[in-house]
Order: sequence, then C-alpha cells, then structure tokens
Amino acid sequence: MDARSRRSRVALTDAVYRLAVEKGIDHLTVTDVAAEAGVSRDTFYRHSADPVELLCGALQDELTESVSAYLAMPVASGGDDSVFLAPAMAVMEHMRDHTPIYRQAPGSKSGARLIAIIEAAARQVIETHLDNHPEIVPKQLLPMTDVIRQMSLGYASSGATAAFFAWILGEDVDDVRHHAEVVLASGPEWWLGLPEPIATPRRPGRGAAGSTD
Repeated sequence: MDARSRRSRVALTDAVYRLAVEKGIDHLTVTDVAAEAGVSRDTFYRHSADPVELLCGALQDELTESVSAYLAMPVASGGDDSVFLAPAMAVMEHMRDHTPIYRQAPGSKSGARLIAIIEAAARQVIETHLDNHPEIVPKQLLPMTDVIRQMSLGYASSGATAAFFAWILGEDVDDVRHHAEVVLASGPEWWLGLPEPIATPRRPGRGAAGSTD
C-alpha cells in the first residue's frame, strides 16, 4: 500500500470509529464515512465494500496486532500469573478503548460481527497455546479427536467472549486486571497447564457416604 492509500485508510478508519459512536453502527453510510474522512466514494470502495466491513476490519486488525505478541506462550510453570492473563488483558483493553462501539453489540443487527472479532482473537490465543503445548491436555480428553478438540476450543473461546462482553456492558471497565483474573478463574484449569483429575462420583455402598453398613 502506497503512502497515499495509507493516509486514506487511516482517515477512513478514524472516520468510521467516530461515526460508529456518534450515529451508531446500524446507521453508518458510505456517503457519511467518506465525507467525514475527506475522501471520495470511489476511494472508500477501494478500501472496503461497506462501512460495517470497514469498521470490523479495522477493529480486527487492531486486536490481532495487540494479541500477536502472546501467541507463543510458555506452559504454566508455577508463577503467580496465568500465561493467559496478559492476552486476556490485551483483549479487554482493546474493548475498553472502543467501549461505545462494543456496547452496541447486543442491540445491533451487526452485533454478531463484533462478537466474532473478540471470539476469533480468544480462539487464536487458546488454539495456538494448545498446539504448542499438547501435554496440557488431561487424560480424560485423550485421545483428543477433532470433535473433542473443537468442543474444548469452542467452550473456552465462546465462554471467554461471553465473559468479556458481560464485563464491557457493566459499570466498571477500569480495573482490567481484576476482571481478566475473574475470566480466567472461571475457566478450566487444564488450559493453564495444571490438569486436575476429574473425580469419579462414588456410589453408595461399603465405605461410602450413605452406606448402611
């Protein structure tokens, strides 16, 4: 991308961010975004097919850059912080920077696209960690077939995404670290490299609670 195209892209991104807050995502138009950016409609279409695509693409690029540094994480080694704390905070700080936009997700016809941005980032971090550290998988999930893998990734990434949106829709979006720790504490420990044995329920009988002996 040449310098002129980069300037246009930056102007369009800044414009769509502002208008998404001022007018709402569902009311974005090519004419408004182009005018706000000071470019022609033809220039707009050289960068994106529609305003929501432009908005979501910009958010996606920004978030991808934020979490890219955390894709080669070590497995947990007894430290105080989870290996997922920093990337979780990166996602949440990104959402906080665009709070008025992400808070529109529940009532917007484009809400699913905003949610997909966050879930894709969460899944990328979790999936890369699993690929790098297959040893964290507890024996109860072995052999990890593709179905089991997709179930585990879906559960972890969608659960984290739901938690992130519950947080951004709340009143306290300042204490990112604390709420990131809440998200991690709510997830399965084995992702952190600390597999816990799954207890088998004991049946009533000799030596068990409820025994009549």
